[in-house]
Amino acid sequence: MKMRLEKAIKATKNYALSYGQKLNGQQLFERLISPQVFSKKEILDQFKKKSLNNQGEDSNWQEKMRRAQKLTQKHLSKMTGILMVGVTGSVAAEWAKKSNDIDLLIVTKSDQLWWWRLYLRIYVWWHQIPHRKFRKKETANEFCFNLWLSENNLKIPTDKENLKNATDLIMMKVILNKGKTYEKFLRENTWVKKFLATGYDFKIKSNPLKTQLERKKNNVWVKMVNLFLFTGQYIYMGLRSQKIVKNVNLAQAFFHDEN
Repeated sequence: MKMRLEKAIKATKNYALSYGQKLNGQQLFERLISPQVFSKKEILDQFKKKSLNNQGEDSNWQEKMRRAQKLTQKHLSKMTGILMVGVTGSVAAEWAKKSNDIDLLIVTKSDQLWWWRLYLRIYVWWHQIPHRKFRKKETANEFCFNLWLSENNLKIPTDKENLKNATDLIMMKVILNKGKTYEKFLRENTWVKKFLATGYDFKIKSNPLKTQLERKKNNVWVKMVNLFLFTGQYIYMGLRSQKIVKNVNLAQAFFHDEN
């Protein structure tokens, strides 16, 4: 048991270091790379010989979090079709540089993803909200709406079930959560346990869901409008880049680097 934990701690620290980050105790606990669940006490007891105060660039990620929270409170929370907003990437990792943008994951109501994506693109342009443009370089504090899921398809695709995406899922900081969408999202992605069992167990217990998962059904007109808007946006994006539409479908859209 002790050897397995030592090996897991070493692997986790090395993985974080590959991105230039030194983990503190809480970060190590949540991101421990192991299919086995360990208690927080076991992990910290093993880790206590090292400094528990290694932090990322605190002022940078915290300032970016405040920007994301302000955007969500002032704008995104008022959009009835947006159910969940999560901060991902370097900001969620608590290791952001000043030059980093702010990555966001958006979950919409069932069969409404492409309506709300189009609406949001027009909205941020109209209100002059800084956001990352197609094929433009990352710019400090721009919002990057690069991950989209529909409420009726919350499971990450099988070909994306890997350590990086498991870690991103566990690190994600949820700043809008309507109707227990985050809790449903966690339970749809049990595959994370294969990589980060301790962090997944911690998140599940911290976010209880007593009700059964429900598949909400919309009328045919809602589905037809979503299909029409998806087709138009898919063709438009495909004409600009075949690569960008590789990870796009009617209920999900992944616009980040392929992994």
